[in-house]
Amino acid sequence: YVIIRSFKLSPALCQDLLQNVLLQLWKDLPKFEYRPNKCRFRTWLSVVTKNVVRTYLKSKAGRNEKQNIEYSSALHSVDNISDAEIEQIAEKEWKVFILEKALDNLKSSISEKIMIALQDSFSNTPTKTTAEKLSTTEASVRVYRQRGTNALKKEVLRLNTELDM
Repeated sequence: YVIIRSFKLSPALCQDLLQNVLLQLWKDLPKFEYRPNKCRFRTWLSVVTKNVVRTYLKSKAGRNEKQNIEYSSALHSVDNISDAEIEQIAEKEWKVFILEKALDNLKSSISEKIMIALQDSFSNTPTKTTAEKLSTTEASVRVYRQRGTNALKKEVLRLNTELDM
């Protein structure tokens, strides 16, 4: 969906195209042969997504030039985005997903104080403010942040190893 949205299409059209992509994936997935030395799964997914969007827009744009100027314009914007740029979009979205998943996983395994200190560090909340919020010292907050950061790095690494294809 993030890749489709990157083409700057209307939200309704993005939803329709998402359905088309899911249908195409359902058809093509049994034929997919994973070759980690050649490309990642998300690279293949990105290419399938771009091709489905391009095919859809091309079919709509070719029907009636005057009525479908929106589709022609959209097709032009899709053609101007390279596969490498689409891969970057997919990679960025993957990193966001992994980080959110890691944070969610950590909630049950680290203390609430460490989680608060870690989240405050993401939003650049001053150490003093976090210390006051947690009724502790600034030194303790720095320790909490370091423990949280270490746990987060470890969980991100684990998830990448487990889930990255």
